[in-house]
Amino acid sequence: MSWAALISAVFLSCVFVLALANAPDVGHLRHYVRFSLPAASIALCLMWSSAFTGTQLDHRLSPLLHGQDVALKGCVVGDVDRQTYSSLRSRARFKLVLDPNALSKKGLRNVRVSWFNAPDWLSPGVCLTGVARLKPPRSYANGLSYDYVASMLFQKIDATGYLTQGAQVTPPEHGFLRADALANQVKQAALTGLSKEAIPWVKGLVFGDKTAFDSAQWRLVRDTGTLHLLVVSGLHVSMIGAMGLLAGAIVARLLMLLATALPWATFAAGVRVVQVLPVISALAITAAYVALAGSGISLIRAWFMFAAALAIWKLPKRIRRLPLLLLAALAIMVMNPLSWTQAGFWYSFWAVAALVFFFEGRRTSRISVLLAPQILILFAMLPVMFYFGQAVTPVHLIANFFAIPLVTLVILPLALLSAISPFEWVGPVLSFFNGLFWSLLEGLPELPKVDLFDSSALVLLAASIAVWIWAGRSWALPGSFTAIYLSISFLPGISPTQAPGLWVIDSGQGQAVLISDGKASALIDTGPAFSDSFSVASAAILPVMRQKGIHHLDLLVISHSDNDHSGGTSDILKSVTVDRLYVGQPLKLNSRKEQLSCHPWIGSRPQGSKAGSKADSGASVVVGSDLEIDFIRVSDDVMVNDNNQSCVVRVRWAGYSILIPGDADAKVERALIASGTDQLKSDVLVAGHHGSNSSTSSMWLKAVAPQVVVFSAGYRNRFNHPHPDVINRVEREGIPYANTATSGLIEISPDGEVTLMRAQWMPRWHAKPDAERDFSLHGHVLE
Repeated sequence: MSWAALISAVFLSCVFVLALANAPDVGHLRHYVRFSLPAASIALCLMWSSAFTGTQLDHRLSPLLHGQDVALKGCVVGDVDRQTYSSLRSRARFKLVLDPNALSKKGLRNVRVSWFNAPDWLSPGVCLTGVARLKPPRSYANGLSYDYVASMLFQKIDATGYLTQGAQVTPPEHGFLRADALANQVKQAALTGLSKEAIPWVKGLVFGDKTAFDSAQWRLVRDTGTLHLLVVSGLHVSMIGAMGLLAGAIVARLLMLLATALPWATFAAGVRVVQVLPVISALAITAAYVALAGSGISLIRAWFMFAAALAIWKLPKRIRRLPLLLLAALAIMVMNPLSWTQAGFWYSFWAVAALVFFFEGRRTSRISVLLAPQILILFAMLPVMFYFGQAVTPVHLIANFFAIPLVTLVILPLALLSAISPFEWVGPVLSFFNGLFWSLLEGLPELPKVDLFDSSALVLLAASIAVWIWAGRSWALPGSFTAIYLSISFLPGISPTQAPGLWVIDSGQGQAVLISDGKASALIDTGPAFSDSFSVASAAILPVMRQKGIHHLDLLVISHSDNDHSGGTSDILKSVTVDRLYVGQPLKLNSRKEQLSCHPWIGSRPQGSKAGSKADSGASVVVGSDLEIDFIRVSDDVMVNDNNQSCVVRVRWAGYSILIPGDADAKVERALIASGTDQLKSDVLVAGHHGSNSSTSSMWLKAVAPQVVVFSAGYRNRFNHPHPDVINRVEREGIPYANTATSGLIEISPDGEVTLMRAQWMPRWHAKPDAERDFSLHGHVLE
């Protein structure tokens, strides 16, 4: 039993003991019992949540099997996401529901795996046996709102990895396989004969297939704040429910007209049945839609919240709003107590609450019924979006203003018609609106971003929204938001200020170092990119920057062209303005940003680059009043490979010096030592090449003489970084060290205090401290 369950049980027992001890008569006992029931409910919920979470963790793959080859047998459920990289290489990602096994304490249930160059027979419903290399779900630890590990637990995915081999087998008789096969048959029948423009909308909006749209389209909707429209969510469930209400109301009206001529029309029961027919119709149609779209827990949650709103609005007997909303939320939490960790839970709850409290008891026209909910949800979700670290621009508001009605009132109904009807006119019409949707998004201008993360403006905005919803005045919220946007964007002293500090970001097997003096900022490297639609820059670096109030980079340095250092460069340049970009090697970027060299170019230069930049010959670049970058000159004769062309950067910040040598090896280290050690002395050393044995020699450690050594490496990476020999050298010199793989985000304050993210409190589903972790550097203060 966990501590939460134990505390809950003790609390519950104390409540009843106090109730009995202080109740001299039955009346007093009733009073204490009335007090005890809510307390007992809370305690029972905590106990259930604790037991549920413990069960999920018991299914998770044991850390002892991390990276080991294990035999699997299971069946593919859901869609297979295939990506082609070249004529010789492709990848398929899919979910496997496994047969009973002993790969964890209670056996693995579901795994999400990739299969490179997967055979053509791999498809939904296929069963296979094979060998996989798995690992327990593990996330970057950068103190951000999104929790990947919690998301995996929420979805009951017990391991991730990739198949090394597999063979098709005869599927067993499982109920979920029959249901999945039936769903695939329905999907294939619905998609037959559709145009290529219509297919993505039918697959995405009707069947909840996240592979329906390509990476460029996902990137466009992400950049314009309309991504939620391409993922089946509560908004789509609500619109389907509105159609169900309309259909039910039409049938109810026909029945009432018919009933006036029949003798049973006098029975009140028959009248009541007709009155609730629209509600029954809406609930049934939305339930069928949820089943078609995959019946995921997120869709079931959306259905519950829709049902709660419908009960408040449409049932003949008046129901109190807040208790019913809380009851719906409680039902969702009972089904999966980890729901509260998901952003979708808060989006659903606040969207429904906003609609219920805004429209309760108010007359609305037919036009406002269609448009007002869209605008209301758009603004009501802003505080939740800001809390979860999403930057918002006026472009997002403009895009949603036309995109929400276009998708929910036009494209979604057309997609449904395409799926269920043979009408030939639907396809061309849907193709027209498909082109209109994407062309409108592509034609949007770029405007300054608004970011209220950790700002008093967030409280002001939330209060304005609450007043607007409560008062029901259409002008209140847009006016207040406009005032807040103008004030935080243009008025001095109101805009959120940057937090000063130095952060070695947990970027997996990559590197990213962010520095700010409170006004100016610099970023050294951008971590790896794993695909066109996902990079460490978008998942970790940019959210950390927003969290720290950094919306502009005075200096961006890319040590060299390897993906683990440069992969996120394009995402950074697209998302924030950058004054100067320095590189160790020419980069192939879509951006026309001028690339300045941190040392003379080797070979040809990219178009627009400068060989004779200020950084040449080891000059310094002043970034801010308390932030300066030195590019240490590396001689040409040792720059013999990509790693050795790395910028060797020495950061002077807040009275401290930090040396970042990129992936330079011992040859560069010896050459720099020979040219003089005064330029190398630093308080903090970011170990070269992630702790590879080819770098961080004993002579280098003596020449730099750091107080602290930092490794930026991936957890249990295949390169064995940091190498045990390097760790031994650091320990022989008596230097304390930390590794982002086991410590998470490493932060150094302007006072010199070192903080390790994983050394702080973290939820129980994150891995407990083990032999690979050393948190001794947590709380260390630089001299």
